[in-house]
Amino acid sequence: MQERNGQPAGQPTPTPDDGTPTNDPAAALHWAAAAIGLAEARTQQGHPLTEQERAAYDRYQAAAHGHGYSDEQIRCYAYDLNAAATR
Repeated sequence: MQERNGQPAGQPTPTPDDGTPTNDPAAALHWAAAAIGLAEARTQQGHPLTEQERAAYDRYQAAAHGHGYSDEQIRCYAYDLNAAATR
């Protein structure tokens, strides 16, 4: 039996060469949230993400969505990350 990505069922999906975390749901959530924090901080400083950074941001969000995380779940995790970092 094969999954949608062509990998045998039960086998991890290959990690893309771009470093986007796709195999581990927790890593995908973490990096999607970290990307939100970076984008928000950069925007507040008047330095929005570059085209390349925005592409990475979009990949991280897509990886988290691929594991079933909603935008709200990613934002809540981002909030928790920020709160922990500023304690």
